[in-house]
Amino acid sequence: MQIKNYNVYFFMLVLIIMSGLVFMLFKPFLSAILTAAILAATFHSFYYFLLKKTGKKAISSLLTCLLVLVIIVLPTVTLFGLVANEVNGFYQRVSVDNSYQDHIVVSLNNFRNSSLAQMLNLEQFFQQSQMNKTIQNIGSGVLTVIQKTYQNVIASILWVFVMFFSLYYFLIDGHKIIEKAMYLSPLKNKYEEELSRKFSSMVRATLKGTIIVGTIQGLLGGVMFAIAGVQSFVIWGVAMIILSIIPAIGSGLVWAPVGIIMLFMGNIWQGIFILAFGSIVISFIDNILRPKLVGNDTEMHPLLVFFATLGGLISFGIIGFIIGPVIMALFLALWEIYGKEFKGQLKKYNV
Repeated sequence: MQIKNYNVYFFMLVLIIMSGLVFMLFKPFLSAILTAAILAATFHSFYYFLLKKTGKKAISSLLTCLLVLVIIVLPTVTLFGLVANEVNGFYQRVSVDNSYQDHIVVSLNNFRNSSLAQMLNLEQFFQQSQMNKTIQNIGSGVLTVIQKTYQNVIASILWVFVMFFSLYYFLIDGHKIIEKAMYLSPLKNKYEEELSRKFSSMVRATLKGTIIVGTIQGLLGGVMFAIAGVQSFVIWGVAMIILSIIPAIGSGLVWAPVGIIMLFMGNIWQGIFILAFGSIVISFIDNILRPKLVGNDTEMHPLLVFFATLGGLISFGIIGFIIGPVIMALFLALWEIYGKEFKGQLKKYNV
C-alpha cells in the first residue's frame, strides 16, 4: 500500500510536534513576551522618532526601554511597595493592638442588634465566636499575601528582565518578525494587515481607556477615602485603580462596600459622602471619560470586553487586562475574515 504525499504528512507531523515543544519552552515566559509585544506596539512611534535622531537601532531601542522603565515599571513598583508597607503596618497594628478587633466586634454587634439585621434575619451570621474566627482568618490571609509577595520578588525580577530583553529586540526587529509571519501565513495580505490593525487599535484603546481612567479614579478615590477618614486610604485607592480594569463596575466594587460599611458602623455622613461621590463623580468618569478616550478603537460589544478582561486576568495575571481584549479582538477579526472569504457559500446555505 502506498500513501500519497507521505513525506508531506510526515513533515507536518514533525513540525506540529516541534512547535508544541517550542511552545513549552516559551510557556513560562509567555506573559512577559506578550507584554513586551504590547509595549513595542505602544512605543514604536517613539522608537522611530529616536531612530531618526540617532540613526542607531541599538541606542534608540535602549532609550525606549529606559522610558518604559521610568514611566511604567518604576512607578508601578513604587506604588505596590507603598501598598505592601501599608498592609504590613496595618497587620502589625492589628496584631499588637486589640482595640482594632474590639472596635470591629462592637460595630458588628451594633449591626446585629439593629432593626435592619433583625428584619433581614441576619443575627445568626454575626455570632461572637463566628466574628472572632472571621477576624483571625482575615488577619492570617493578609499575612499570607504579604509573605507570598516577598517570596515572589526573585520571580518578578526575572519576569521584568525577560520582558525588557524581549522588548529591546522587538523594537529593533519587530518589523522583520511581522514580515516573516505574513510571508508564512496563507492569509491574504489585506487580511493580515487587518489583524495587525486590530491588534494595534485594541492595545491603544485598552491602555487609554483603562490606565488613564483607572489612575484618575484611584486618585480621586484615595482623596475621597482620606476626607472620609478611612484608614489605609492608599490601599483602597490602589485597589480602585486595579479593579477599574473591569468595565462598568470595577471601582464600584471598592467604594460601594466601604460606603455601606461606614453607614453600618454609625459613620453616617462619611458613608453618605462616599456613596454620593462614588455614584456621581467616579461613575461619571467611567461612563463619560472612558468612551471619549477609547473612541471607536475597540469596535467590540461591552459584554465581550467584560468577559475578555476577566478571562485575561484569570489566565495571564494583571497584564491580562490587555491580552484578553486583544485576543478577543483578533478572534472576532478572524470570524469577519471568514464571513468575507466564504460570503458566497454562506448565502447559498442560508437561503
